[in-house]
Amino acid sequence: MERKPVAAGSFYPDDPEELRDYIRELFLSRRGPGALPDPDGFEKNVGLIVPHAGYVYSGAVAAHAYMEASKFGKPDLVVIAGPNHTGLGKPISIWPMGSWNSPLGKVRVDEEVAHSLVNTFAGASLDYDAHLLEHSLEVQIPFLQFTLGTGFKILPICLGDQRKEIMYKLARALSEVLKNRRFWFVASTDLNHYEDHEETLLKDKIVIDAISRKDVEQLYEVIAKNDISMCGYGAVATLLNLDLGKIKVLFHSTSGDVSGDYSKEVGYMAACMC
Repeated sequence: MERKPVAAGSFYPDDPEELRDYIRELFLSRRGPGALPDPDGFEKNVGLIVPHAGYVYSGAVAAHAYMEASKFGKPDLVVIAGPNHTGLGKPISIWPMGSWNSPLGKVRVDEEVAHSLVNTFAGASLDYDAHLLEHSLEVQIPFLQFTLGTGFKILPICLGDQRKEIMYKLARALSEVLKNRRFWFVASTDLNHYEDHEETLLKDKIVIDAISRKDVEQLYEVIAKNDISMCGYGAVATLLNLDLGKIKVLFHSTSGDVSGDYSKEVGYMAACMC
């Protein structure tokens, strides 16, 4: 089973050379980290928090996280978790097998880990439907290919159910099935959506503060109390529960910083747990 891209040509370029050049410029741009990733060997498992909007808005932000993670070497497996925006498929959907395609080529899914996770955590299901039209995981594939080249596999996890207790169980199951594996965990999320600049900065700061403290309870509390429309909080909670190290917040920006429209912004952050 091959998963074909649905966001190519809209969220990012669909021409391979153009896409590679575009990602390169995102890394080297003023809003990016200013250097290119060059992973060597492998030092430790790390986690990333990255946005998933169109590259023009959030790509330079994502580049900060991929750059930082690359300093710890190249993993064999990348677990990518993100929210389900479409409502299709199972509540915790694991792509079972085959490959994910992007304009830069194919990446194989780790079938063994996919089946082990479903066998370990009854709340997860092998499922294609949740992924077919979902962009939050797809937009990470070209970044991973640019950063890591070839020779790694992925485990795509689409989260329709992001309840706190479910994310804790998912993290426990991942900890079990990923023992003795060299991996990255990529949590795909945007922050607050479609409010003015002042409100966006305030709400994003509240979320970032909770993440910086690795406080899952507080993250869920502040999202509910302040009506924060962060979409991938479950993926972030899973990462925090994995506890791969200290959280290093690398960059924060908004869509208004690119478009100049500060009346209805979306917030983006890059962080690394290492």
